[in-house]
Amino acid sequence: MKRPPFKYIVGLAMFLGICSAQASKLRPEGTFIEQKLANRSQGYFEKILSSVALRSIHQLGEPVHEEITNRILGCNGDADMCGDPDLDPDNAYVLAGVRWNDDPPFRFEKGHGDFGGCESGATVRLVTFPQCWGNVFKDGERKAHAGRALTAETAPLLTRSHFGDMQYLHAMASNDNETAAVVRQRILSWAEFTWRVGAGEFPNAMLVKDVPIEAISRDFRTKGWSIQDLFALGNPYVRKPENMSKLAFGSFLHMLQDSFADGHAERGSTDGMTTCGPTLPLKSPGQIVEFHSYVHQDSKKHGEDDSRIAFSTSWNARSPNVVDVGRVFNEYFLRKASWAEVKPYVECVFAIHPDARNSSPGDKYVISQR
Repeated sequence: MKRPPFKYIVGLAMFLGICSAQASKLRPEGTFIEQKLANRSQGYFEKILSSVALRSIHQLGEPVHEEITNRILGCNGDADMCGDPDLDPDNAYVLAGVRWNDDPPFRFEKGHGDFGGCESGATVRLVTFPQCWGNVFKDGERKAHAGRALTAETAPLLTRSHFGDMQYLHAMASNDNETAAVVRQRILSWAEFTWRVGAGEFPNAMLVKDVPIEAISRDFRTKGWSIQDLFALGNPYVRKPENMSKLAFGSFLHMLQDSFADGHAERGSTDGMTTCGPTLPLKSPGQIVEFHSYVHQDSKKHGEDDSRIAFSTSWNARSPNVVDVGRVFNEYFLRKASWAEVKPYVECVFAIHPDARNSSPGDKYVISQR
């Protein structure tokens, strides 16, 4: 392999840092599982590039999802303690699932393009192929801004998740002017899928397109992927059934967490006392007023409301907040509750406000006209 000049490596590191800041608020180094993946698959200069890039990203990104997840799973310490992805080895697989929504592993398929830093047949993750990851991410962003549809036929999971038809993984609409009911149904479908995978109802060898949930089978209709392929492509460390269960639960938690981030969705106020109904005496969070769409958002403004400061403000101002709600779901998960039991609370958490609006960037997040 031709050695990249140092100037190029530093420039790419800055570029990747910007990508990560726009994409999420996850600690880029990942859990020990992902670090092992990177060390196993990267060549010498790829490791140098990854190391420089990750240091740059670390300065711009924050471990918000890690902190929220660790708190949901029981951490009651300060932000630095709960933000540590290696705080508790028992949490590692759930955290890997939380990270999956922002960094789903993928391999290039015919027609998806040829990008610098990518290798044919290789599994791409931020920690394993940072140059490839960054190039694919920016290409998806450009296509979305140009009005190109990013679907199963045209794009890898990474860009479908952030800019295309699978933005429900982040509790967002795929386009402007989608009804809240339509977006909610996509979210409920993914919640059902991940919960039933987590409960072991669907075997990991089952093809995703054969899953008996219409929206899920539709979104993967052209793929021959198994559930294991979807969640654990190129990652042998998570393939045991109990680990896959935690990973699926983590994916569900990511979507839940994003629904409480103002850049993703607008929730109405709550008195902290209203329950989900007479047969479900759990407290109801604020109802969904609008699911935002990302493609016309200002990424900087979006990122500011994905920050740790924003989480802390929201955490202390709302009741129930994202940690309260997440802990309820964790209790369900630990006692292996069925989807039939969990579904009413999921529907309550994603209840639509009577005055709900169709999707838009959100007034606060509209790209400024220059």
